Amino acid sequence: MMTSHTHNERGFTLIEIIIAMVLIGIAVPSIMIPFSGLSDTKTPEYTVQGSFIAQKRIERMANKTQANALADCNNGNEGAYSLSCTAATVNAADPDTAATSTFATKIILTVSRGDGAMSPLTFTTLIVQ
Repeated sequence: MMTSHTHNERGFTLIEIIIAMVLIGIAVPSIMIPFSGLSDTKTPEYTVQGSFIAQKRIERMANKTQANALADCNNGNEGAYSLSCTAATVNAADPDTAATSTFATKIILTVSRGDGAMSPLTFTTLIVQ
């Protein structure tokens, strides 16, 4: 009469655990690759906020007379954003060239963050007399 040994096979063998660890070690880095570029996710938010601040400033200047708009074109800060404003009187034939005529005033507003978290944004508008 043969006696059969019944083995109580529960749990994992050492080989199975090692194979599982190797597979996880291969899978995790491949899953993480798409998420590796998420370090600068705040940059689009900063760009939108900077654009909004610049738009408000330019609209405020556009609603004024040319002389008052020039007075409002000053450098300053709004929160973490720095605003740099330059104004020049330009010619009607070539708005990119400074002139002594009073046709229009070209205003260039540059918005940047002090912490360097975004590239500077430049906005240009003409305020016609």
